[in-house]
Amino acid sequence: MPRASLPLLSGGPGSPVDRRLLAAVLVLVVAGNAAGAMIVEIVAGRMLAPYFGMSLYTWTTVIGVVLSGLAIGHWAGGRIADGYPEQRAVALGLACLAGALATILILPVVGLVAGSLSLSGVSPSTAIVVSGFAAFLIPSVMAGLVQPIATTFALDALGKSAGRIVGRMLAAGVVGAILGTFLAGFVLISYLGTAGSIWLVAALNALLGVMLVTAARHRAAGWSLFTIAVGFAATGTSLPGFAAPCDAESRYYCIAVFSGEERNLPTARMLRLDALMHSVNDADPQYLAFSHLQWMDELVWQRFRAAPFASFFIGGGGYTLPRTWLDRNPLNDITIAELDPLVTSIARSQMWFSPGPATTILHMDARVALARLSDGREFDVIVGDAFRDIALPAHLITDEFHLLVRERLADDGFYVLNVIDAVRSRRLVGSVILTLQHRFEVIEVWYDTAAYQTSDSINFIIYASSRPSGLPSPLVSRAAPTTRWARFAGPALDDVPGAILLTDDLAPVERLLAP
Repeated sequence: MPRASLPLLSGGPGSPVDRRLLAAVLVLVVAGNAAGAMIVEIVAGRMLAPYFGMSLYTWTTVIGVVLSGLAIGHWAGGRIADGYPEQRAVALGLACLAGALATILILPVVGLVAGSLSLSGVSPSTAIVVSGFAAFLIPSVMAGLVQPIATTFALDALGKSAGRIVGRMLAAGVVGAILGTFLAGFVLISYLGTAGSIWLVAALNALLGVMLVTAARHRAAGWSLFTIAVGFAATGTSLPGFAAPCDAESRYYCIAVFSGEERNLPTARMLRLDALMHSVNDADPQYLAFSHLQWMDELVWQRFRAAPFASFFIGGGGYTLPRTWLDRNPLNDITIAELDPLVTSIARSQMWFSPGPATTILHMDARVALARLSDGREFDVIVGDAFRDIALPAHLITDEFHLLVRERLADDGFYVLNVIDAVRSRRLVGSVILTLQHRFEVIEVWYDTAAYQTSDSINFIIYASSRPSGLPSPLVSRAAPTTRWARFAGPALDDVPGAILLTDDLAPVERLLAP
Protein backbone atom coordinates (compact mmCIF):
# COMPACT_ATOMS: atom_id res chain seq x y z
CA MET A 1 0.00 0.00 0.00
CA PRO A 2 1.41 3.46 -0.86
CA ARG A 3 2.78 5.45 2.07
CA ALA A 4 0.27 8.26 1.36
CA SER A 5 -2.54 6.08 2.70
CA LEU A 6 -0.92 5.40 6.07
CA PRO A 7 -2.12 8.58 7.88
CA LEU A 8 -5.71 7.82 7.01
CA LEU A 9 -5.51 4.19 8.16
CA SER A 10 -4.06 5.36 11.46
CA GLY A 11 -6.82 7.92 11.93
CA GLY A 12 -5.18 11.06 10.54
CA PRO A 13 -6.24 13.35 7.67
CA GLY A 14 -5.86 12.26 4.08
CA SER A 15 -6.11 13.48 0.49
CA PRO A 16 -8.95 12.55 -1.88
CA VAL A 17 -6.67 9.82 -3.26
CA ASP A 18 -6.23 8.49 0.27
CA ARG A 19 -9.98 8.45 0.79
CA ARG A 20 -10.70 6.55 -2.42
CA LEU A 21 -7.96 4.06 -1.59
CA LEU A 22 -9.26 3.62 1.95
CA ALA A 23 -12.81 3.13 0.67
CA ALA A 24 -11.57 0.43 -1.71
CA VAL A 25 -9.56 -1.29 1.04
CA LEU A 26 -12.51 -1.38 3.44
CA VAL A 27 -14.85 -2.69 0.76
CA LEU A 28 -12.29 -5.39 -0.06
CA VAL A 29 -11.93 -6.36 3.60
CA VAL A 30 -15.69 -6.60 4.17
CA ALA A 31 -16.32 -8.51 0.93
CA GLY A 32 -13.42 -10.90 1.51
CA ASN A 33 -14.43 -11.56 5.09
CA ALA A 34 -18.07 -12.22 4.07
CA ALA A 35 -16.93 -14.57 1.31
CA GLY A 36 -14.86 -16.51 3.81
CA ALA A 37 -17.79 -16.75 6.25
CA MET A 38 -20.05 -18.23 3.57
CA ILE A 39 -17.39 -20.67 2.39
CA VAL A 40 -17.12 -21.90 5.98
CA GLU A 41 -20.92 -22.24 6.18
CA ILE A 42 -21.13 -24.32 3.00
CA VAL A 43 -18.12 -26.43 3.97
CA ALA A 44 -19.51 -26.96 7.50
CA GLY A 45 -22.21 -29.32 6.27
CA ARG A 46 -19.66 -31.37 4.36
CA MET A 47 -17.38 -31.51 7.41
CA LEU A 48 -20.11 -32.90 9.66
CA ALA A 49 -21.27 -35.41 7.04
CA PRO A 50 -18.59 -38.10 7.69
CA TYR A 51 -19.79 -38.29 11.29
CA PHE A 52 -23.55 -37.72 11.10
CA GLY A 53 -24.48 -37.78 7.44
CA MET A 54 -26.08 -35.01 5.44
CA SER A 55 -29.61 -34.28 6.54
CA LEU A 56 -32.11 -31.53 7.31
CA TYR A 57 -30.72 -31.45 10.87
CA THR A 58 -27.19 -30.83 9.60
CA TRP A 59 -28.08 -27.83 7.46
CA THR A 60 -30.48 -26.41 10.05
CA THR A 61 -27.70 -26.52 12.65
CA VAL A 62 -25.07 -25.02 10.37
CA ILE A 63 -27.24 -22.10 9.27
CA GLY A 64 -28.47 -21.44 12.82
CA VAL A 65 -24.97 -21.54 14.32
CA VAL A 66 -23.43 -19.27 11.67
CA LEU A 67 -26.24 -16.72 12.00
CA SER A 68 -25.91 -16.81 15.80
CA GLY A 69 -22.17 -16.18 15.57
CA LEU A 70 -22.58 -13.34 13.09
CA ALA A 71 -25.17 -11.69 15.33
CA ILE A 72 -22.89 -11.89 18.36
CA GLY A 73 -19.97 -10.66 16.28
CA HIS A 74 -21.87 -7.68 14.89
CA TRP A 75 -22.89 -6.65 18.41
CA ALA A 76 -19.35 -7.03 19.78
CA GLY A 77 -17.80 -5.35 16.72
CA GLY A 78 -19.92 -2.28 17.23
CA ARG A 79 -18.79 -1.99 20.83
CA ILE A 80 -15.14 -2.40 19.84
CA ALA A 81 -15.47 0.26 17.15
CA ASP A 82 -16.88 2.76 19.65
CA GLY A 83 -14.45 1.80 22.42
CA TYR A 84 -11.25 2.20 20.41
CA PRO A 85 -11.85 4.99 17.86
CA GLU A 86 -8.13 5.68 17.33
CA GLN A 87 -7.21 2.01 16.78
CA ARG A 88 -9.89 0.86 14.36
CA ALA A 89 -7.44 -0.19 11.65
CA VAL A 90 -5.51 -2.32 14.12
CA ALA A 91 -8.75 -3.68 15.60
CA LEU A 92 -9.95 -4.58 12.10
CA GLY A 93 -6.67 -6.33 11.34
CA LEU A 94 -6.70 -8.23 14.62
CA ALA A 95 -10.30 -9.30 14.00
CA CYS A 96 -9.24 -10.79 10.65
CA LEU A 97 -6.23 -12.53 12.23
CA ALA A 98 -8.41 -13.90 15.02
CA GLY A 99 -10.79 -15.16 12.35
CA ALA A 100 -7.90 -16.92 10.60
CA LEU A 101 -6.89 -18.71 13.79
CA ALA A 102 -10.47 -19.68 14.66
CA THR A 103 -11.00 -21.00 11.14
CA ILE A 104 -7.91 -23.20 11.30
CA LEU A 105 -9.09 -24.70 14.58
CA ILE A 106 -12.36 -25.84 12.97
CA LEU A 107 -10.58 -28.89 11.59
CA PRO A 108 -9.35 -30.47 14.84
CA VAL A 109 -12.43 -29.39 16.78
CA VAL A 110 -14.76 -31.15 14.34
CA GLY A 111 -12.65 -34.29 14.50
CA LEU A 112 -12.51 -34.27 18.29
CA VAL A 113 -16.09 -33.27 19.17
CA ALA A 114 -18.03 -34.80 16.29
CA GLY A 115 -15.84 -37.91 16.30
CA SER A 116 -16.47 -38.47 20.00
CA LEU A 117 -20.20 -37.76 19.88
CA SER A 118 -20.76 -40.00 16.85
CA LEU A 119 -19.54 -42.95 18.96
CA SER A 120 -21.17 -41.93 22.24
CA GLY A 121 -24.73 -43.08 21.67
CA VAL A 122 -26.09 -39.52 21.87
CA SER A 123 -29.03 -38.93 19.54
CA PRO A 124 -27.91 -37.71 16.09
CA SER A 125 -29.84 -34.43 16.32
CA THR A 126 -28.26 -33.56 19.69
CA ALA A 127 -24.78 -34.57 18.52
CA ILE A 128 -25.11 -32.45 15.37
CA VAL A 129 -26.18 -29.35 17.32
CA VAL A 130 -23.40 -29.69 19.91
CA SER A 131 -20.75 -30.30 17.24
CA GLY A 132 -21.98 -27.38 15.18
CA PHE A 133 -21.77 -24.90 18.04
CA ALA A 134 -18.39 -26.24 19.20
CA ALA A 135 -16.75 -25.98 15.79
CA PHE A 136 -18.42 -23.06 14.00
CA LEU A 137 -19.72 -20.55 16.53
CA ILE A 138 -16.41 -18.82 17.37
CA PRO A 139 -15.25 -18.52 13.71
CA SER A 140 -18.64 -16.96 12.90
CA VAL A 141 -18.31 -14.52 15.81
CA MET A 142 -14.89 -13.45 14.51
CA ALA A 143 -16.34 -12.97 11.03
CA GLY A 144 -19.14 -10.85 12.48
CA LEU A 145 -16.68 -8.40 14.07
CA VAL A 146 -15.39 -7.08 10.78
CA GLN A 147 -18.32 -5.29 9.17
CA PRO A 148 -19.32 -2.96 12.07
CA ILE A 149 -15.68 -1.98 12.72
CA ALA A 150 -15.07 -1.33 9.02
CA THR A 151 -18.33 0.59 8.59
CA THR A 152 -17.68 2.81 11.62
CA PHE A 153 -14.13 3.40 10.40
CA ALA A 154 -15.45 4.44 6.98
CA LEU A 155 -18.09 6.76 8.44
CA ASP A 156 -15.48 8.67 10.50
CA ALA A 157 -12.76 8.78 7.88
CA LEU A 158 -14.60 9.29 4.60
CA GLY A 159 -16.98 12.15 5.30
CA LYS A 160 -20.65 12.73 6.02
CA SER A 161 -22.36 10.64 3.30
CA ALA A 162 -23.53 8.15 5.87
CA GLY A 163 -26.25 6.57 3.74
CA ARG A 164 -23.94 5.92 0.81
CA ILE A 165 -21.19 4.55 3.05
CA VAL A 166 -23.48 2.22 5.01
CA GLY A 167 -25.14 1.04 1.79
CA ARG A 168 -21.77 0.43 0.16
CA MET A 169 -20.50 -1.64 3.09
CA LEU A 170 -23.69 -3.68 3.34
CA ALA A 171 -23.60 -4.31 -0.40
CA ALA A 172 -19.93 -5.36 -0.18
CA GLY A 173 -20.82 -7.90 2.49
CA VAL A 174 -23.70 -9.35 0.48
CA VAL A 175 -21.68 -9.51 -2.76
CA GLY A 176 -18.83 -11.21 -0.92
CA ALA A 177 -21.24 -13.71 0.63
CA ILE A 178 -22.74 -14.52 -2.77
CA LEU A 179 -19.29 -14.99 -4.28
CA GLY A 180 -18.20 -17.23 -1.41
CA THR A 181 -21.35 -19.35 -1.67
CA PHE A 182 -20.91 -20.06 -5.39
CA LEU A 183 -17.17 -20.60 -5.06
CA ALA A 184 -17.61 -23.12 -2.27
CA GLY A 185 -20.43 -25.06 -3.93
CA PHE A 186 -19.18 -25.14 -7.49
CA VAL A 187 -15.40 -24.93 -7.23
CA LEU A 188 -13.63 -25.20 -3.89
CA ILE A 189 -15.09 -28.39 -2.41
CA SER A 190 -14.64 -30.22 -5.70
CA TYR A 191 -11.05 -29.11 -6.27
CA LEU A 192 -9.63 -28.34 -2.82
CA GLY A 193 -11.85 -30.48 -0.58
CA THR A 194 -13.14 -29.38 2.81
CA ALA A 195 -9.77 -29.09 4.53
CA GLY A 196 -8.29 -27.18 1.59
CA SER A 197 -11.26 -24.81 1.56
CA ILE A 198 -10.85 -24.14 5.28
CA TRP A 199 -7.17 -23.39 4.83
CA LEU A 200 -7.98 -21.03 1.95
CA VAL A 201 -10.40 -19.05 4.14
CA ALA A 202 -7.83 -18.92 6.95
CA ALA A 203 -5.19 -17.69 4.50
CA LEU A 204 -7.54 -15.01 3.14
CA ASN A 205 -8.30 -13.73 6.64
CA ALA A 206 -4.62 -13.79 7.58
CA LEU A 207 -3.71 -11.83 4.45
CA LEU A 208 -6.37 -9.19 5.15
CA GLY A 209 -5.28 -8.94 8.78
CA VAL A 210 -1.60 -8.58 7.96
CA MET A 211 -2.38 -5.94 5.32
CA LEU A 212 -4.35 -3.85 7.81
CA VAL A 213 -1.89 -4.19 10.70
CA THR A 214 1.05 -3.39 8.42
CA ALA A 215 -0.66 -0.36 6.84
CA ALA A 216 -1.50 1.02 10.29
CA ARG A 217 2.22 1.59 11.09
CA HIS A 218 2.78 -1.85 12.59
CA ARG A 219 4.86 -3.25 9.77
CA ALA A 220 7.17 -5.39 11.88
CA ALA A 221 4.27 -7.08 13.62
CA GLY A 222 2.38 -7.46 10.37
CA TRP A 223 5.18 -9.16 8.47
CA SER A 224 6.01 -11.38 11.44
CA LEU A 225 2.41 -12.57 11.58
CA PHE A 226 2.41 -13.07 7.81
CA THR A 227 5.54 -15.24 7.96
CA ILE A 228 4.05 -17.37 10.74
CA ALA A 229 0.77 -17.77 8.84
CA VAL A 230 2.47 -18.79 5.59
CA GLY A 231 4.69 -21.30 7.37
CA PHE A 232 1.78 -22.88 9.20
CA ALA A 233 -0.40 -22.98 6.08
CA ALA A 234 2.40 -24.66 4.13
CA THR A 235 2.63 -27.54 6.61
CA GLY A 236 -0.76 -27.47 8.34
CA THR A 237 -2.68 -29.94 6.17
CA SER A 238 -0.14 -32.65 7.02
CA LEU A 239 -0.58 -32.20 10.78
CA PRO A 240 -2.73 -34.76 12.64
CA GLY A 241 -6.32 -33.56 12.88
CA PHE A 242 -5.97 -30.87 10.21
CA ALA A 243 -7.19 -32.91 7.24
CA ALA A 244 -10.59 -34.31 6.23
CA PRO A 245 -11.28 -38.04 6.94
CA CYS A 246 -11.83 -38.81 3.25
CA ASP A 247 -9.93 -40.64 0.55
CA ALA A 248 -11.68 -38.40 -1.97
CA GLU A 249 -14.26 -35.62 -1.89
CA SER A 250 -16.85 -34.73 -4.49
CA ARG A 251 -19.68 -32.22 -4.67
CA TYR A 252 -21.86 -34.75 -2.88
CA TYR A 253 -19.84 -37.05 -0.63
CA CYS A 254 -16.84 -37.62 1.57
CA ILE A 255 -15.69 -40.96 0.13
CA ALA A 256 -13.47 -43.61 1.70
CA VAL A 257 -12.63 -47.21 0.75
CA PHE A 258 -11.59 -49.74 3.40
CA SER A 259 -10.42 -53.32 3.51
CA GLY A 260 -13.11 -55.82 4.47
CA GLU A 261 -10.86 -57.44 7.07
CA GLU A 262 -12.62 -55.61 9.92
CA ARG A 263 -15.76 -57.56 8.96
CA ASN A 264 -13.81 -60.80 8.61
CA LEU A 265 -13.99 -60.46 4.83
CA PRO A 266 -10.33 -60.32 3.80
CA THR A 267 -11.20 -60.54 0.09
CA ALA A 268 -13.72 -57.67 0.24
CA ARG A 269 -13.63 -53.89 0.04
CA MET A 270 -16.03 -51.49 1.73
CA LEU A 271 -17.21 -48.14 0.41
CA ARG A 272 -18.20 -45.40 2.85
CA LEU A 273 -20.17 -42.37 1.65
CA ASP A 274 -20.23 -39.68 4.34
CA ALA A 275 -21.32 -41.43 7.55
CA LEU A 276 -22.84 -44.49 5.88
CA MET A 277 -21.00 -47.73 5.14
CA HIS A 278 -22.75 -47.96 1.82
CA SER A 279 -21.36 -51.03 0.06
CA VAL A 280 -19.37 -54.19 0.70
CA ASN A 281 -18.05 -55.82 -2.49
CA ASP A 282 -16.27 -59.16 -2.39
CA ALA A 283 -13.82 -60.41 -4.99
CA ASP A 284 -16.52 -63.00 -5.73
CA PRO A 285 -19.37 -60.98 -7.33
CA GLN A 286 -21.95 -63.57 -6.23
CA TYR A 287 -21.20 -62.99 -2.55
CA LEU A 288 -23.60 -60.40 -1.12
CA ALA A 289 -22.74 -59.26 2.40
CA PHE A 290 -25.91 -57.18 2.98
CA SER A 291 -29.04 -59.24 3.59
CA HIS A 292 -31.42 -56.86 1.79
CA LEU A 293 -29.36 -57.26 -1.40
CA GLN A 294 -29.43 -61.03 -0.92
CA TRP A 295 -33.22 -60.96 -0.74
CA MET A 296 -33.49 -58.85 -3.91
CA ASP A 297 -31.20 -61.29 -5.67
CA GLU A 298 -33.29 -64.24 -4.45
CA LEU A 299 -36.39 -62.64 -5.93
CA VAL A 300 -34.71 -61.97 -9.28
CA TRP A 301 -33.34 -65.51 -9.40
CA GLN A 302 -36.77 -66.96 -8.66
CA ARG A 303 -38.36 -64.81 -11.38
CA PHE A 304 -35.76 -64.84 -14.19
CA ARG A 305 -33.06 -67.39 -13.35
CA ALA A 306 -30.16 -66.63 -15.76
CA ALA A 307 -32.35 -65.13 -18.51
CA PRO A 308 -31.66 -61.47 -19.35
CA PHE A 309 -34.01 -58.80 -18.00
CA ALA A 310 -34.20 -55.00 -17.84
CA SER A 311 -33.55 -53.23 -14.54
CA PHE A 312 -33.25 -49.67 -13.27
CA PHE A 313 -31.26 -48.78 -10.14
CA ILE A 314 -32.05 -45.73 -8.03
CA GLY A 315 -28.52 -45.07 -6.80
CA GLY A 316 -25.28 -46.83 -7.66
CA GLY A 317 -22.92 -46.61 -4.69
CA GLY A 318 -20.61 -49.61 -4.89
CA TYR A 319 -22.67 -51.05 -7.80
CA THR A 320 -22.87 -54.27 -5.81
CA LEU A 321 -26.09 -55.80 -7.17
CA PRO A 322 -25.52 -54.67 -10.79
CA ARG A 323 -22.13 -56.36 -10.55
CA THR A 324 -23.76 -59.59 -9.36
CA TRP A 325 -26.37 -59.61 -12.12
CA LEU A 326 -23.83 -58.79 -14.82
CA ASP A 327 -21.62 -61.63 -13.63
CA ARG A 328 -24.58 -63.99 -14.00
CA ASN A 329 -25.47 -62.71 -17.45
CA PRO A 330 -23.40 -59.91 -19.09
CA LEU A 331 -26.32 -59.20 -21.46
CA ASN A 332 -28.59 -57.98 -18.69
CA ASP A 333 -30.00 -54.56 -19.58
CA ILE A 334 -29.07 -52.43 -16.55
CA THR A 335 -29.62 -48.68 -16.19
CA ILE A 336 -28.14 -47.02 -13.12
CA ALA A 337 -28.85 -43.47 -11.96
CA GLU A 338 -25.93 -42.42 -9.76
CA LEU A 339 -25.73 -38.75 -8.90
CA ASP A 340 -21.98 -38.65 -8.30
CA PRO A 341 -19.52 -39.41 -11.14
CA LEU A 342 -16.67 -39.82 -8.63
CA VAL A 343 -18.58 -42.64 -6.89
CA THR A 344 -18.85 -44.41 -10.24
CA SER A 345 -15.16 -43.91 -10.92
CA ILE A 346 -14.19 -45.36 -7.53
CA ALA A 347 -16.60 -48.29 -7.98
CA ARG A 348 -14.85 -49.12 -11.24
CA SER A 349 -11.29 -48.60 -10.04
CA GLN A 350 -11.50 -50.04 -6.50
CA MET A 351 -14.76 -52.02 -6.12
CA TRP A 352 -14.39 -54.34 -9.18
CA PHE A 353 -17.37 -52.97 -11.06
CA SER A 354 -17.23 -53.36 -14.84
CA PRO A 355 -20.21 -52.30 -17.02
CA GLY A 356 -21.61 -54.75 -19.53
CA PRO A 357 -22.50 -54.08 -23.18
CA ALA A 358 -26.10 -53.21 -22.18
CA THR A 359 -25.21 -51.15 -19.11
CA THR A 360 -26.16 -47.47 -19.02
CA ILE A 361 -24.94 -45.15 -16.27
CA LEU A 362 -26.72 -41.83 -15.84
CA HIS A 363 -24.98 -39.29 -13.62
CA MET A 364 -28.11 -37.51 -12.48
CA ASP A 365 -30.81 -37.70 -9.86
CA ALA A 366 -32.86 -40.90 -10.25
CA ARG A 367 -36.17 -39.05 -10.43
CA VAL A 368 -34.88 -36.79 -13.18
CA ALA A 369 -33.39 -39.79 -14.99
CA LEU A 370 -36.67 -41.75 -14.93
CA ALA A 371 -38.62 -38.75 -16.14
CA ARG A 372 -36.23 -38.11 -19.03
CA LEU A 373 -36.19 -41.65 -20.42
CA SER A 374 -37.73 -42.06 -23.83
CA ASP A 375 -41.46 -42.71 -24.01
CA GLY A 376 -42.33 -46.38 -23.75
CA ARG A 377 -39.11 -47.36 -21.95
CA GLU A 378 -40.04 -50.00 -19.36
CA PHE A 379 -38.19 -52.15 -16.85
CA ASP A 380 -38.82 -55.57 -15.35
CA VAL A 381 -37.21 -54.50 -12.08
CA ILE A 382 -36.73 -51.11 -10.42
CA VAL A 383 -34.48 -51.12 -7.35
CA GLY A 384 -34.62 -48.30 -4.79
CA ASP A 385 -31.57 -48.33 -2.55
CA ALA A 386 -30.74 -44.64 -2.25
CA PHE A 387 -30.32 -44.22 1.49
CA ARG A 388 -28.01 -41.27 1.93
CA ASP A 389 -26.50 -41.11 5.39
CA ILE A 390 -29.24 -41.16 8.02
CA ALA A 391 -32.21 -40.55 5.73
CA LEU A 392 -33.80 -41.36 2.41
CA PRO A 393 -33.96 -38.49 -0.11
CA ALA A 394 -37.53 -37.36 0.47
CA HIS A 395 -38.34 -36.78 -3.21
CA LEU A 396 -37.64 -40.47 -3.96
CA ILE A 397 -40.40 -41.88 -1.72
CA THR A 398 -43.37 -39.61 -2.46
CA ASP A 399 -46.63 -40.48 -4.17
CA GLU A 400 -45.62 -38.44 -7.21
CA PHE A 401 -42.40 -40.42 -7.57
CA HIS A 402 -44.21 -43.73 -7.12
CA LEU A 403 -46.50 -42.79 -9.99
CA LEU A 404 -43.43 -42.28 -12.17
CA VAL A 405 -42.03 -45.66 -11.04
CA ARG A 406 -45.32 -47.39 -11.86
CA GLU A 407 -45.37 -45.86 -15.34
CA ARG A 408 -41.86 -47.19 -16.02
CA LEU A 409 -42.56 -50.78 -14.90
CA ALA A 410 -43.53 -53.54 -17.30
CA ASP A 411 -46.98 -55.04 -16.71
CA ASP A 412 -45.63 -57.83 -14.51
CA GLY A 413 -42.59 -55.90 -13.29
CA PHE A 414 -41.86 -55.09 -9.67
CA TYR A 415 -40.36 -52.34 -7.54
CA VAL A 416 -38.19 -53.24 -4.54
CA LEU A 417 -37.21 -50.60 -2.01
CA ASN A 418 -34.80 -50.72 0.94
CA VAL A 419 -35.94 -48.66 3.94
CA ILE A 420 -33.98 -48.49 7.19
CA ASP A 421 -36.27 -47.84 10.14
CA ALA A 422 -36.76 -48.53 13.83
CA VAL A 423 -38.03 -52.02 14.60
CA ARG A 424 -40.66 -50.82 17.07
CA SER A 425 -42.10 -47.58 15.71
CA ARG A 426 -41.76 -48.27 11.95
CA ARG A 427 -43.22 -44.86 11.14
CA LEU A 428 -41.17 -44.34 8.00
CA VAL A 429 -41.88 -47.85 6.71
CA GLY A 430 -45.56 -47.42 7.51
CA SER A 431 -45.63 -44.11 5.64
CA VAL A 432 -43.90 -45.60 2.58
CA ILE A 433 -46.38 -48.50 2.55
CA LEU A 434 -49.36 -46.16 2.91
CA THR A 435 -48.03 -44.12 -0.01
CA LEU A 436 -47.25 -47.12 -2.23
CA GLN A 437 -50.77 -48.46 -1.75
CA HIS A 438 -52.04 -45.55 -3.86
CA ARG A 439 -50.16 -46.88 -6.90
CA PHE A 440 -49.66 -50.66 -6.49
CA GLU A 441 -52.08 -53.53 -5.91
CA VAL A 442 -49.66 -55.76 -4.00
CA ILE A 443 -47.33 -54.64 -1.21
CA GLU A 444 -45.07 -57.03 0.71
CA VAL A 445 -42.63 -56.21 3.51
CA TRP A 446 -39.74 -58.56 4.29
CA TYR A 447 -37.07 -58.54 6.99
CA ASP A 448 -33.98 -60.42 8.15
CA THR A 449 -35.26 -62.44 11.11
CA ALA A 450 -31.93 -62.43 12.98
CA ALA A 451 -31.53 -58.66 12.64
CA TYR A 452 -35.15 -58.13 13.70
CA GLN A 453 -34.50 -59.90 17.00
CA THR A 454 -31.18 -58.25 17.82
CA SER A 455 -31.21 -54.69 16.39
CA ASP A 456 -33.13 -51.52 17.12
CA SER A 457 -33.09 -50.47 13.44
CA ILE A 458 -33.05 -52.81 10.46
CA ASN A 459 -33.43 -52.92 6.69
CA PHE A 460 -37.06 -53.40 5.69
CA ILE A 461 -37.43 -54.64 2.11
CA ILE A 462 -40.63 -53.43 0.45
CA TYR A 463 -41.95 -55.20 -2.65
CA ALA A 464 -44.55 -53.43 -4.81
CA SER A 465 -46.13 -54.88 -7.92
CA SER A 466 -49.37 -55.95 -9.58
CA ARG A 467 -48.86 -59.54 -8.40
CA PRO A 468 -47.31 -61.28 -5.37
CA SER A 469 -43.62 -62.05 -5.24
CA GLY A 470 -44.24 -65.79 -5.04
CA LEU A 471 -41.49 -66.26 -2.46
CA PRO A 472 -42.16 -68.58 0.49
CA SER A 473 -42.07 -67.18 4.01
CA PRO A 474 -39.82 -67.95 5.74
CA LEU A 475 -37.19 -67.83 3.01
CA VAL A 476 -33.62 -69.09 3.43
CA SER A 477 -30.81 -67.86 1.17
CA ARG A 478 -29.45 -70.35 -1.34
CA ALA A 479 -25.91 -68.94 -1.05
CA ALA A 480 -23.62 -67.76 1.74
CA PRO A 481 -23.88 -65.92 4.01
CA THR A 482 -26.88 -67.95 5.18
CA THR A 483 -29.78 -65.60 5.91
CA ARG A 484 -33.40 -66.20 6.85
CA TRP A 485 -36.19 -63.75 5.95
CA ALA A 486 -39.84 -63.51 6.85
CA ARG A 487 -42.76 -61.58 5.40
CA PHE A 488 -44.89 -59.34 7.58
CA ALA A 489 -48.52 -60.32 7.75
CA GLY A 490 -50.84 -57.55 6.53
CA PRO A 491 -52.21 -56.38 9.89
CA ALA A 492 -48.70 -55.98 11.33
CA LEU A 493 -48.12 -52.88 9.18
CA ASP A 494 -51.62 -51.56 8.71
CA ASP A 495 -52.45 -48.34 10.53
CA VAL A 496 -48.95 -47.75 11.93
CA PRO A 497 -49.25 -44.90 14.50
CA GLY A 498 -47.79 -41.72 13.04
CA ALA A 499 -47.69 -42.97 9.43
CA ILE A 500 -48.65 -40.35 6.83
CA LEU A 501 -49.11 -40.11 3.09
CA LEU A 502 -45.82 -38.87 1.62
CA THR A 503 -46.10 -36.20 -1.06
CA ASP A 504 -43.79 -33.67 -2.67
CA ASP A 505 -45.37 -31.12 -0.38
CA LEU A 506 -44.87 -33.10 2.85
CA ALA A 507 -42.33 -35.89 3.31
CA PRO A 508 -40.73 -35.33 6.75
CA VAL A 509 -38.25 -38.21 6.58
CA GLU A 510 -36.11 -37.02 9.49
CA ARG A 511 -39.11 -36.60 11.79
CA LEU A 512 -40.44 -40.06 10.92
CA LEU A 513 -37.05 -41.58 11.64
CA ALA A 514 -36.52 -39.70 14.90
CA PRO A 515 -36.95 -41.61 18.18
